[in-house]
Amino acid sequence: MSTKWIAVCALIGLGGLAAALGTRDPGGTRAAENVVTSYFANGQLQSEIALEDGRKQGPCKRWFANGQLEAEGRYEAGRMEGEWSFWLADGSVDSARTGVYRAGERLTSGG
Repeated sequence: MSTKWIAVCALIGLGGLAAALGTRDPGGTRAAENVVTSYFANGQLQSEIALEDGRKQGPCKRWFANGQLEAEGRYEAGRMEGEWSFWLADGSVDSARTGVYRAGERLTSGG
């Protein structure tokens, strides 16, 4: 698991506090309608992750600091499930990670 993803996961825990306070700090998180949204320090959108009962469940999107989409897929029971697409910062497909996932494990490659 990358350091960046660990940081995003750590921020998810702050989403409820930010929502309760009704704030959105750059570099912080915001929770609304079971979606936790996090931001880079410059205010750029970093991730949107659907949650159910505190666990990742549903659509997920992550972006690079330059605004380029980094990842898009779904979670089921807290694990990557179905088709996931990943991109590099230059916009090209990251074929090392793109593919079909079941229970968090990549079954087939894509891109």
